[in-house]
Amino acid sequence: MDIPIDCLIRAGRHDTVDALKEYAGHRLSFTLRRFVHRIRRVNVRLVDLNGPRRGVDSRCSIVAELTDGGQLFVDAIAAWPFAAITRAASRLSEAMRREGDRHAEHRVGSAPASRHHDEGRRRTS
Repeated sequence: MDIPIDCLIRAGRHDTVDALKEYAGHRLSFTLRRFVHRIRRVNVRLVDLNGPRRGVDSRCSIVAELTDGGQLFVDAIAAWPFAAITRAASRLSEAMRREGDRHAEHRVGSAPASRHHDEGRRRTS
């Protein structure tokens, strides 16, 4: 994927940081491949909320900087850091889809009225 992905990981053991970065890159490449033309950069932050204590404590936050200057933010909390990355990546994909739908709806709604009027007058032979 041609999108720069910056990762800040403060979760898991020291020996798993590289694996988490690699997983985040693969997961985001897969889930965002159809939106690559609309994304300038992706920032991933993974934090262990409870430290060494157990529980639902891995939080993955993702900010996508869009080519139009906007940003999308999503986050997810899960017991395992890999699951938090997966959930956040899925949420970002869904947010990108919704954002695209909004833009498409806006473009369709702004079509000139005369065009729609002329289409209604076409004859069929």
